[in-house]
Amino acid sequence: MLAFATLAVLSLVAAPRTDIKSGEDVIRAMHDKYANTWYKKLSFVQRAIWFDGRPEGEWWEAMFSPGRLRIDIAPIDSGRGVVYKSDSVFRFANKKVAGGGPGQNALLILGFDVYNQAPERSIEILKKEGFDLSKVREDTWQGKAVYVVGAAKGDEKTNQFWIEKDRLLFAKVIEPGQNGSISDIRFEKYVKLGGGWLATECLFYTDGKLSFHEIYRDWKINDAVNDDLFNTKEWKWPGWVPKH
Repeated sequence: MLAFATLAVLSLVAAPRTDIKSGEDVIRAMHDKYANTWYKKLSFVQRAIWFDGRPEGEWWEAMFSPGRLRIDIAPIDSGRGVVYKSDSVFRFANKKVAGGGPGQNALLILGFDVYNQAPERSIEILKKEGFDLSKVREDTWQGKAVYVVGAAKGDEKTNQFWIEKDRLLFAKVIEPGQNGSISDIRFEKYVKLGGGWLATECLFYTDGKLSFHEIYRDWKINDAVNDDLFNTKEWKWPGWVPKH
């Protein structure tokens, strides 16, 4: 009887999900798989590599999920950077606010916030960003089964995001630009981090050509990341970054 019961449990665990009928279902499944386990505070250093002749850069990034991301561009004391907060984005230059307005970061939402906020909130944001969550299909990507939300097979000109079916991790997002170009952004080389995962490289393709490459190092769940980092009224030295 025990052996039979064990086999029954294993068969349930191994059985493929049959309740995914829409993009909304995918978002809820992502949230539920890591509910109350995914980290909220993260810091890392990034190599910023362009393919248009610009020199390589270094970015220091802090995330407080959901909804907050700060990027400081080295040298830090130049006061250059970007802050995403809620549904807005702010630019800093020379230690002063240089501009701001409405703006979302799809990578922040799909790679992190989806695990840390109510599914209804993620669904609301993604719909406003132009993703048709009524459309979902299955495909493969880099040898893994994925859910594709937002577009039919072969359609590369419609907003869509790809999610690993097994681990329910963000794989890539495709979005058309206002000038007719197609942006394809991919999360790769995931590593386990706390109760969640972290993609340690991010690749940006424009019209099929690699245009920007992010490589991360020194990542950690960081309690020094706090609300004060995301002050959008004035620039302050990011407290989690050591002064040399």
